Amino acid sequence: MDGGASTIVLWAQVRSHAPIMWIDSQGYLRHSSSGNSAGKIILGDVTNAFLRALGPSDPPLLMSELKFDEQRWSIEVMAFGTRISIVSKPYWGFGIFTKCFLNRIEIEGKKDVTNRIIYDVLSSLGYNPWEPVFKRAYEKHTGLNVSNQAKIWQSCQREAEESMREVLREVVSFSEGIDEFDGRGFERDIEEARMALDDRNGQAFERAISRASGRINMERDNQWAILRDDDDEIPFVDLTD
Repeated sequence: MDGGASTIVLWAQVRSHAPIMWIDSQGYLRHSSSGNSAGKIILGDVTNAFLRALGPSDPPLLMSELKFDEQRWSIEVMAFGTRISIVSKPYWGFGIFTKCFLNRIEIEGKKDVTNRIIYDVLSSLGYNPWEPVFKRAYEKHTGLNVSNQAKIWQSCQREAEESMREVLREVVSFSEGIDEFDGRGFERDIEEARMALDDRNGQAFERAISRASGRINMERDNQWAILRDDDDEIPFVDLTD
């Protein structure tokens, strides 16, 4: 698994405007207005997916000035050594509709973490974000053709899936080294993990793998306890006399 630092830039077509987020007096984004909010922005489905995939973090920080157009902005968020910077701007149609906008996403952090974030974003969006509404204008603004952009997204998705399948193989191999292991519940968890990967459901995969790993650890603890009990029963013979 590649844990080295990397920086990747992605472009995405926005399709839905929700949710709306409010700006507090320090420039941080909040889900609700505190009554003295400095303003609000339209976040959009792509950015919302990235924030959810990043997980627990400090509130995103608005990096640009608030404008009349609430869908034109720049934000930054950090969590556990990963930084995500997102810019929202129109690329055709004067920004009249939500689908006139694209997002530029820059992710800086460990490569395996970045891959997993992109994997989860693609799973949650349910569409290919690199496919634009207006192809010619999209390619002009991004400087990349759609096929090249697709390769970047799909490469990260594929690497994340390969890493998860490697975790799956390792967990299965650990179970094979345990004597007299009742693997009925374990096998069910492993099958659920495989199905989650087929469905590209990273969260369900993690839950299933966590249960399977827990069963292995529990079995190892039990066997170690048995060995300790056996040691306690070994008779002590005093030969000093």
